[in-house]
Amino acid sequence: MKHNILFLMGVYPSYGGVAKVSTILANAFAESGHSVSIVSFEQPHPELIDKELNHEVGLYKLSYPVFGKRNIQKLRAIIVKQKIDILINQWAVPFYVARLCYKATKGLNCKVVTVHHNDPSTNARIKGIEIDIERKAGVSTFLHLKLSLVRFFSRLSLRYTYKKCDRYVVLSPSFIPIAARYMGIHHPHKILALPNPVTIDPCCDIDKTMSNKGKEIIWVGRIEYNQKRTFRLIDIWQKLYLMHPDWHLTIVGDGPDRQDLQNRIVETKLPNIEITGFRDPVEYYERASILILVSEYEGFPLVTIESMSYGVVPVVLGSYAACYDIIENGKNGFIVPTPFRTQMFADVVDRLICNETLLKRTSEEAYNSSENFSRKKIVEKWNQLMDEVTCNK
Repeated sequence: MKHNILFLMGVYPSYGGVAKVSTILANAFAESGHSVSIVSFEQPHPELIDKELNHEVGLYKLSYPVFGKRNIQKLRAIIVKQKIDILINQWAVPFYVARLCYKATKGLNCKVVTVHHNDPSTNARIKGIEIDIERKAGVSTFLHLKLSLVRFFSRLSLRYTYKKCDRYVVLSPSFIPIAARYMGIHHPHKILALPNPVTIDPCCDIDKTMSNKGKEIIWVGRIEYNQKRTFRLIDIWQKLYLMHPDWHLTIVGDGPDRQDLQNRIVETKLPNIEITGFRDPVEYYERASILILVSEYEGFPLVTIESMSYGVVPVVLGSYAACYDIIENGKNGFIVPTPFRTQMFADVVDRLICNETLLKRTSEEAYNSSENFSRKKIVEKWNQLMDEVTCNK
């Protein structure tokens, strides 16, 4: 069944993860015969349109503030003109985005599918307050009150968003009960799990890539404290380097805390460690043997499945529910229990390094299981979802 699809984004085109996923899905939908358009409020990188987006995908722009009569009228006009029957809201929170979608589609034969791209029970604002409480040893009554209020309004916002859409997509099966419990929904029939696809090009020659793996550990992402906890990499490497001086740690990424991390490396005088800055991670996936993630929280980190698609073995801190849906501990990767303990994490990586047979077997399993997140499979699931939701009048 062919559909007329409209993606609603906060910022697009951009270099962000949600924008990448949306581009891949939009291109795949257009190539399979669907009519596809994207509407956003900010368009900071127009150079990406010709570079990455299928020329048949239409692009529209709304203005701030998000919820207002002008945007309702403009969005509704796009839906009517393009005969949109599926509106994919890639901006699940705050609630006024859902209200905009609801008002613009009211009375029209257009279904709204909302996608939540993070752990439904938390967000950056909540985590920021929790970290402030942690730093102040939990003594601030004001911060505890603030946290309770932010959680309360976050629940209300998500509950409203759920109520005003036809399907509510989370990125991992583990998020379904979490979302239902957090929003206070007893029969979450509209919630379903549909992961994001691998966003990088697939490995051309996996046998060659496997044979060329080096003694390299990588971390890929945005260098910052609150979520990623990148300083933990230094603590881990201080232990690993002493046991494996022929191995190398490469930190692929950039961010607000890069200089602090670099200063820490200089202070500790650790060898065989490098910060590359922002780079295409594929060349590092091709040659690295192990990926480590030490985040305090995550939603559905694409870097995990991307690296696995190149046979890199993930070793991750079990601080987010989705990792248990991606990784079968000990088979296609390793999950280190929370709370974070440097020695425990280093021991797991050490075990892999010391056991070449285990490393090779886990690498093969990681590659095989990454097929569950291939573009083809995820697009097929989206097609099934769109057919099903439009058939339910």
